[in-house]
Amino acid sequence: VAWEHEQFSRLRVTAATLSEISTAPELLQGTGGLFDSRQFVNETAITRGVKLVAESLARHIYGHQGKNVQIFADGGSLAVNPAYIQSWLDLLSQTPRVAPFLSKNDPFVMALKKELADHTDEVNMQHEVLEGVFTFYDSTSARLNIYQVASVTFDLLLLLMLGSYLIVLFSFLVITTRGLDDLISLFRRPPSRKVKTA
Repeated sequence: VAWEHEQFSRLRVTAATLSEISTAPELLQGTGGLFDSRQFVNETAITRGVKLVAESLARHIYGHQGKNVQIFADGGSLAVNPAYIQSWLDLLSQTPRVAPFLSKNDPFVMALKKELADHTDEVNMQHEVLEGVFTFYDSTSARLNIYQVASVTFDLLLLLMLGSYLIVLFSFLVITTRGLDDLISLFRRPPSRKVKTA
């Protein structure tokens, strides 16, 4: 799958990928790593990116493509608030957003839902299982039971000792009840019967 939004399109959920990378990167190449470093985030660039996306969406929705209209102009009532973006960056950098670390009713997910509900008419949450290379599970904690078992050598030695014990016990019981001759006769070959013809 080239981009993650293709997983959503297979489930018929509208999605898009916003990236400065022209082609899909290999795993963790060119993406910076697994974790966020708040001190390396350029807040000015993030604010500029938010403004660009907001302007593009607003121009598309209201049919102002090709017009020199700035809907989210600096200093206006709809201007992008840097303090608001900074507070969300602080929250995002302190919260794990990888699927195994987020439960279905995680406070971070609920905060995103509340924020979206403040600015839109209706918000619906869907929990979809995305097919891919990785498998993610819902629970964040589980109990792991580890048992140390004996090796196969131990089982073979135990079997050999039990077999020897049973043979010695059987021999002892036969000798004490019937005598040694009966024990030996158990291992002798029975005499063959030859039929005499006249």
